[in-house]
Amino acid sequence: MARTPRNPSYREQLIEAIEGLFPPQWFSRWSYHGTATWTPQRIFWVAILMSFDEASTLTQRFENVRNLLRELFPRWKLGRSYTGFVKALQRHTTEMRGEIVGRLQRVIRECDEHWLAYGWLVLAVDGSRFESPRTTRNEQQLGCAGREKTAPQIFQTTLQHVGTGLPWDFRLGPGTDSERRHLDQMLSGLPERSLLTADAGFISFDLCLWLIRNHHKFLLRVGSNVRLLTELGFHCEVHGKTVYLWPQKRQQHDPPVVLRLIELRDQDKQPVSLVTNILDEEVLSDETASKIYRLRWGIEVYYRTLKQTLGHQTLKSTSPEAALLEQTWVVLGTWLLHSATAKAQAESGKSPRKWSAAKALGAVRHVMRQAIGQRRCRRGQTLRDRLRRSETGSYRRQGPKQTRTWPRKKQEKPAGPPKLQPANAKERQAAKRFWDQTQPIL
Repeated sequence: MARTPRNPSYREQLIEAIEGLFPPQWFSRWSYHGTATWTPQRIFWVAILMSFDEASTLTQRFENVRNLLRELFPRWKLGRSYTGFVKALQRHTTEMRGEIVGRLQRVIRECDEHWLAYGWLVLAVDGSRFESPRTTRNEQQLGCAGREKTAPQIFQTTLQHVGTGLPWDFRLGPGTDSERRHLDQMLSGLPERSLLTADAGFISFDLCLWLIRNHHKFLLRVGSNVRLLTELGFHCEVHGKTVYLWPQKRQQHDPPVVLRLIELRDQDKQPVSLVTNILDEEVLSDETASKIYRLRWGIEVYYRTLKQTLGHQTLKSTSPEAALLEQTWVVLGTWLLHSATAKAQAESGKSPRKWSAAKALGAVRHVMRQAIGQRRCRRGQTLRDRLRRSETGSYRRQGPKQTRTWPRKKQEKPAGPPKLQPANAKERQAAKRFWDQTQPIL
């Protein structure tokens, strides 16, 4: 008589979930002193699990995770000092970060069914700020920006793979940092022939020029701060559709960028102006462009998940170096959680965009609490089963939300229409000179 396979222990499940993405041999690429307590593998485990722990202080999270790992890996010798762990984290994070991101990107590349969105490889970019404690060093080195300057901040800019909803890359800096500068640092890591979509804060002549010359497409919102030329005669123009991005200070050395203007309405019936370097409407219709741009909302949901669902609106670290480390591993931990959930849901043919961060985090925390000892779960209640079921509900609200008793935060003023200006004689003459020298930048 065949023996019924035993249910895995919670300990085995947790190890399987993480080592399925980052096996022990993967950490052998980094050298360290043979007697070091904090090896790269142990640093990784502690930092990742701390991002899931629900304790109110970092030291308590460290103690909780340390006790858990002593149960998971009895042979490991783990340092007792949180300060010592942070120093080890500072030494290894820079070299580990890029490799971890590359491995998590491989998970996205394996999602063949969700690699494209409406036939395009779409990446969205946006930035957001996270508050940190009010300490002298944080205030001096991190700074504060935005409308509501309440506390020192860390500014995060994220590239999101729209097809899966998973991050593709990210950059961190002080609260006064620029999301444009962050994007410039990530451009070289764009997948081949991708389509970048972003709101009105990102568009620039240099960005468009770089994307075009490197064979990428873009779909960018433009606002009233952007001047677009019409009737330049530099291209076969379609009335009301063909526009040119050509700042006056660049007209002596660079040809104009030829764009197609797309006028839409958002869900609130407000006008939205987009520009793209895909000039042929048969290749990218206005309708498809509208659908793609609306998918950019997924990156707003991503930040809401980090801040509200996972509780990382305010960081715990009292120094700027530690705050940047904390946010780095919060992002990597959330990314790993989403990747593990996506892999589990793919087995059931579910979309990774439908994942519920709250349910997935609850599943992991449940396993972490139960991993002490050799406890086994019931059939159908393994971590993989729980992650497979971690998807958002499908109910529809029957009416409006209940009126709040507190005032809503003031929303940002929507971007107005771009400034459309017919080209003057001097600009048409300069354009003709470039036309004689080279072909338009398309």
